[in-house]
Amino acid sequence: MNEQNFVARIRSLTLRRWIGMVSGNLILAIGISILKWSHTGNDPYSGMVMALADVTAVSYGTFLIFLNCFIFLIEILWGRKYIGPGTIVNWFLLGPVVDTFYPFVYRTFGPPSALWQQLLLAVLGVIVISFACSVYQTSDAGIAPYDSLAVIGEDRTPVPYFWCRMFCDAVCALVCFLAGGVVGIGMLFCAFGLGPVIAFFNKYFSVPVLLGLEGTEMNGREKREQ
Repeated sequence: MNEQNFVARIRSLTLRRWIGMVSGNLILAIGISILKWSHTGNDPYSGMVMALADVTAVSYGTFLIFLNCFIFLIEILWGRKYIGPGTIVNWFLLGPVVDTFYPFVYRTFGPPSALWQQLLLAVLGVIVISFACSVYQTSDAGIAPYDSLAVIGEDRTPVPYFWCRMFCDAVCALVCFLAGGVVGIGMLFCAFGLGPVIAFFNKYFSVPVLLGLEGTEMNGREKREQ
């Protein structure tokens, strides 16, 4: 890890961005738990981790931390400029929070008993995850290990980010399916719904709240330059 970049990133973070980074990861864990509760499938990476965790008889949080260790090696080799405190928080906080929150919700309310309830939870889960990703990403405190793969792919190959991300997600969805995980409409909602909803929250909440007027003006300049 480039310690100078890491320290510089920490020093550049405002209090609002620190709060956004931590709260974004906490809310993300809640969204993942809601999608898991819906039994309609999760985002591809979370779904794969859940399936492999079941196969190996360990908790989701434990397997996520373990797998992120290997992905972090890729990030530290080819994407160390993207590493920050947000990378570490996502790596070690997300899984344990899901392991704590999901059993509580499941024991308290039980499984959804009707299709409409599953669909409602799936939509709610996508909205919560989108909001969390918007807040977390706008804080610009470092990229999570898995999220770095598509960015590194774009940096080191001629393939655009969109297709790098699609490839990563497709591999995760395939592994999830082969491991007996849930590949359903919830995963489909994530594939097509996260991008537009994240963009909505970026515009109307995350950029104005976390970055203030400077971030809003910068966002406007970028749009005019496109």
